[in-house]
Amino acid sequence: MYIWRKRATADWIKRQNEDWQGRFDSALAIIERPGKTRTLVEVSCDTWKQARRLRNEFGGAIEKLRADWLQQLAKKVRAKPLRIGSRLIVTRAPSSISKGTRTIVIPAEAAFGTGEHATTAMCLRMLERVTRHRPMGWAMLDAGTGSGILAIAASCFGANRIIAIDNDPLACSTAARNARANNVDNIDFRTGNVLNQKLRGKLDIIAANLFSDILIAVLPRWRQRLAQDGSLILSGVLRSQEKAVARALDRAAFLVGEIRRRGKWIAILCGPSPLSSPSGRGIKVRSRRRKFLLPEGEG
Repeated sequence: MYIWRKRATADWIKRQNEDWQGRFDSALAIIERPGKTRTLVEVSCDTWKQARRLRNEFGGAIEKLRADWLQQLAKKVRAKPLRIGSRLIVTRAPSSISKGTRTIVIPAEAAFGTGEHATTAMCLRMLERVTRHRPMGWAMLDAGTGSGILAIAASCFGANRIIAIDNDPLACSTAARNARANNVDNIDFRTGNVLNQKLRGKLDIIAANLFSDILIAVLPRWRQRLAQDGSLILSGVLRSQEKAVARALDRAAFLVGEIRRRGKWIAILCGPSPLSSPSGRGIKVRSRRRKFLLPEGEG
């Protein structure tokens, strides 16, 4: 088995797409990644001759798959369950469920997040810690819910009011299905832009796994909605964007409690500055971090 692949612009793919669908059918894969100007096109080929013909016609590169590629793929699908503190296990398949700990099942589909990505895993662990000693019945916003994994985890950790937003209707329907499959029924799933959502009342936790420019734009609005003893969990931020996000947090009167780094990604845990007013105006503290958000030595 061989894979022919090429990175191309959206215009180039659009010109080819109609012809390619009939020509390659299920052998064709078009992979888009947020923030990338080029899209990856792949065609699986049974023979080297087929792959070489594509390379001669369109350029690109050819990869020969290992003889056991299907078995290797199956191993990846059977990923090791993700343990979040002592209270939760996230798994892809019900057969992986462990007794004695609440387990949620998030199938690997549509790349919406199963907890294995660094940003999701960091958010889950921060969420588990900041809610560990919080009384039951708190409220949360999950912005950019994807598979719904953070919202479902929040329900397991004691939230009774959860709003989960995503601008992709397919993501919302997938997340709602995952919630039903895990017997969670207290999540309000909404399709839309987080920048113009109307939120009522105070929120104890806001978690957002989004692009940094969206986070920067929405921080002042979230400052209005976050309870004074609440926690804001942010990820989807690259290391190169850390300073810009930190400046935006300071302007919006948030205090950073912890920054975690994993690979090229970071996650930030913060809360409202104790010296700022609920409107977000007031004295801002730049030099010290809010240590009490996490118990000392945890992490």
